[in-house]
Amino acid sequence: MNNKIVFPALCFFLIFGTALCSLSLKRASATSSIGGKTLVLYDAASGVMPAAPLMNFTDFPPGADSPTYTNKMAVLDTTASGSSTYAGWLSNAMATQGFPILDRTAGFQVDFTVQVENESHTNNNRAGFSIIILSEDARGIELAFWENEIWAQNDDTTGGLFKHGEGTIFTTTTGFINYQVIVVNDTYTLIANNKPILTGPLRDYSKFDGFPDPYETPNFLFLGDDTTSAEARIQLSFVSVTGTERPTSTSSPLLPGSPTPHLSIIPSPSPTPTRKAFEFCPFIHYRP
Repeated sequence: MNNKIVFPALCFFLIFGTALCSLSLKRASATSSIGGKTLVLYDAASGVMPAAPLMNFTDFPPGADSPTYTNKMAVLDTTASGSSTYAGWLSNAMATQGFPILDRTAGFQVDFTVQVENESHTNNNRAGFSIIILSEDARGIELAFWENEIWAQNDDTTGGLFKHGEGTIFTTTTGFINYQVIVVNDTYTLIANNKPILTGPLRDYSKFDGFPDPYETPNFLFLGDDTTSAEARIQLSFVSVTGTERPTSTSSPLLPGSPTPHLSIIPSPSPTPTRKAFEFCPFIHYRP
């Protein structure tokens, strides 16, 4: 069974300036693979940090890490505070108004622009920067970013829970890179600057049995450092999520632009959603 650590912590929500009311149109072409609703969670062109209610920042120990807005970018640096620090941004359907449904059958995607300035790790199954994406039924993928490789975290059926899975040799440090993670049915595809670089099966991380457990949270997104065995300094420029429109309309910011065609998708059976409630307050559950 995978080792685990449960730490008490407070959630620190950083709200800087006004809400994101003016978003850069240059991103419109980046979110064209999946039709549906696109919610822009962060655009550095707004002049502020990622903040609630669109994205919440949390760290442990409380106050150990404070992201900065430097050179018109959001900077998260866990190298300065040491590998024992956990920090990152999260968003989900419970906390973020207008968060779309991440339906695997309909298809969904997450777009983000980031540069990993530097990363180090003492465990080859961990990374200083990761992204966790979980669908409506809590199936998903955690992708780990090293300086020279991007790879997937395994589950029990693909090589052992939170073990190094399929990966691709890729330099993440040479400037800002526009990434897309596209999910259709049981498969994810990672695209970097419009070029597919990695694909594989979705995972079921529900065997991670601590409390609270983000890996059983429907419609969930996390970007940051979630381990004590690695650290990184990254610059974040943009984050958006595209999925199925919820029945109730919201006033959350939407990416301007005309609707795009849906992919031709053959539906496949989906496991019953867990519908497990999850919040990072007042406890955070991380892997060592």
